[in-house]
Amino acid sequence: MATRIFLDTEFTGLHQHTTLISLALVSESGEEFYAEFNDYDRNQVDDWLEHHVIRHLEMKEFHQGVYQQEMLTRLKGNRKFICLELDKWLAKFSTIEIWADVLAYDWVLFCELYGGARYLPKNIFYAPFDLATLFRMKELIVPIANYQSDLSRFEFAGADIQEQHHALADARVEKICFEKLITIAF
Repeated sequence: MATRIFLDTEFTGLHQHTTLISLALVSESGEEFYAEFNDYDRNQVDDWLEHHVIRHLEMKEFHQGVYQQEMLTRLKGNRKFICLELDKWLAKFSTIEIWADVLAYDWVLFCELYGGARYLPKNIFYAPFDLATLFRMKELIVPIANYQSDLSRFEFAGADIQEQHHALADARVEKICFEKLITIAF
């Protein structure tokens, strides 16, 4: 059986030339990976990103390195360094299915770390899974227009909304949401 891993990223904008600011992965068994990039395009950072994302960064004073804790790998560095460390972390799982919430950007940016989806580690299933679709199938969100009928994932998970837009907090909330959603009957 595949290990579910919940992915979240923070990046410099909803456009084609966006760059990763941070990335987090949380496995269903509790192992966590959190990375902050030191090579994102700072020219793309606007006031919203500064207030909602940059302020959550934890390793502002570090340039590059790995900071291991019990179940959490934290690191900071450039894309190449982070990708190499991510490879090591992912290698401990035999088969992986990636889950993310509204994964259109997260998945593309994750794949780009490897030079494209064809070059992902062999233990990652080729198709990601989307929590937003699961929320929709459970009729907890309804497509009306933009965000008019969306549901706060943090409120649904019972988590502190002040942590929103921190990749690790978001990935943890995704895991909680998934665990709650699979208990709700169709």
